[in-house]
Amino acid sequence: MTIKTLEVPSALPMQTRLAPVTTIDADTRTIEVTFTTGAAVRRVRWIGWDTRIPFDEVLTVTDAAVDLARLRAGAPALDSHSMWSTAAQVGVVERAWLEKGEGRAAIRFPSQGVDPASDRMYALVSEKIIRNVSVGYTINEVRVEAPQKSGEIEKRIVTRWTPFEISFVTVPADRGAQVRADELAVFPFHMTRAPVSGIVLAAARMRMRARAAGL
Repeated sequence: MTIKTLEVPSALPMQTRLAPVTTIDADTRTIEVTFTTGAAVRRVRWIGWDTRIPFDEVLTVTDAAVDLARLRAGAPALDSHSMWSTAAQVGVVERAWLEKGEGRAAIRFPSQGVDPASDRMYALVSEKIIRNVSVGYTINEVRVEAPQKSGEIEKRIVTRWTPFEISFVTVPADRGAQVRADELAVFPFHMTRAPVSGIVLAAARMRMRARAAGL
């Protein structure tokens, strides 16, 4: 019997995660956000066209893991991850840093009257109508940890990743799904797998035989 192995792609599209707006400074029209805490997010991968396999993606939040260069270079603050027009940019990332195991950023809006879309977004955020942001990031390196016990699922520990935009969102897309867009750029990454014990492999073979027998 053949056991299906994980197909390792050479690149992945942009990923997103939901995060809250934290503080607002009306004098400078700047807000601070926590764009990641590294918490596990349930995602799925597919084997063939009909087998949906869940896994937990965990972001490592350390100086060695997170490349903040793009955020610190003046990354855009967008409306709902729209990247196809400058009209979708409502602000700019002024600062980005890591603190207490979290990724944080300061986003500045333009002066009042410069851009109606920015004024509208700033007002909605200030009045706590829009309360969430979503970070767009690329995965550069990931370590896969197979489940060790019955009932556990695969974990993918992202050991290197690059945030490159922060978006204001209302109801976010499924956090367990990748952004679906054929035209999105893809980004190279590297994957390694943690060693799997013989007991785990034997259990996997038994489960596959039971499925094949209709048990």
